Amino acid sequence: MKTTLTEPALGSYLAKQLDHFFPDGATTVEHEILKALPLALERMSAILHEAAPRLFEREGAVWFNHLHSDQWAMFLYLLGHELARAGGSAEVATKLYLLNKALHGIDVFYEVRLPRYFLFMHPLGTVLGRANYADYFVVLQNCTVGNVGGQYPSFGKGVMICAGASILGPAIVGEDVTIGAGSLIVNTDVPARSTAVGRGKEIRFISSETPLWRRYFRV
Repeated sequence: MKTTLTEPALGSYLAKQLDHFFPDGATTVEHEILKALPLALERMSAILHEAAPRLFEREGAVWFNHLHSDQWAMFLYLLGHELARAGGSAEVATKLYLLNKALHGIDVFYEVRLPRYFLFMHPLGTVLGRANYADYFVVLQNCTVGNVGGQYPSFGKGVMICAGASILGPAIVGEDVTIGAGSLIVNTDVPARSTAVGRGKEIRFISSETPLWRRYFRV
């Protein structure tokens, strides 16, 4: 993976971003960032190499661009998550989470466990709660994954949530599923290899052998 900034420059850039948004005089920000930066970059590289070539390749090479908003939103989540996993500063991880909300309008707390392969596609207004996620998860704008009574959904491999869709409560979403734009699923299981359309009690499941997530990954 090629990068628009070197690793040390990336750490410095991030520290300056955080200091600008949260000018509380903290002096350990860059030190904490560097603890988790290699891990976050490793995960970012795996995602970008697995994504469809049309998304992030330039001149035959995969690029991580700090000015590409979808990439930066994914990276801020990854860095906060890996920092917390490494036992780093919860304050800095929280700042990374808040910076992501401020820059991209996405709410995904650093304790949420997203899978190895996932994509945010212009995810303005999207909220991802503490569900059980699986590989090849794609989410677009204005989507919600949330709880009902403290219980969250569970996703199979290969799920795409289209714009404006919400999945709430202990729903079991099968593999190769597309949640149609504007759909609302509450406490309702979704069968594998289907497209869910509709809202609430009017939800319908249409059999589909060509799930949309495959357009976004190489597999």
